[in-house]
Amino acid sequence: MCIAFPMQVISCNEVSARCSRPNREVEVDITMIEPPKPGDWLLVFQDRALRPITEEEARDIEAALGATALAMMGEAGEDDIRAGFSDLVDREPELPPHLRALVGKPLK
Repeated sequence: MCIAFPMQVISCNEVSARCSRPNREVEVDITMIEPPKPGDWLLVFQDRALRPITEEEARDIEAALGATALAMMGEAGEDDIRAGFSDLVDREPELPPHLRALVGKPLK
């Protein structure tokens, strides 16, 4: 499983940005995205920026990562799961658009 992490830009130049998240600060390759500014949030995988994200999305991802960590330790309760996966808890799973088209399901 691959996991990307939200990181906040501290400083940057043309090709890299110094980014942080709790207990970690790294140099991130930003050559594949529009140059960010200090304070911006990025989704980072293997020290490469995948895309910019909002601060709200960064909080949601951190909540999901926290709930996942608790679940892996066998310590997650219902409140933890609801807090970490509030966007998924009370809805039916959906096929992505490219698969819905293959089975004749209309897009909602």
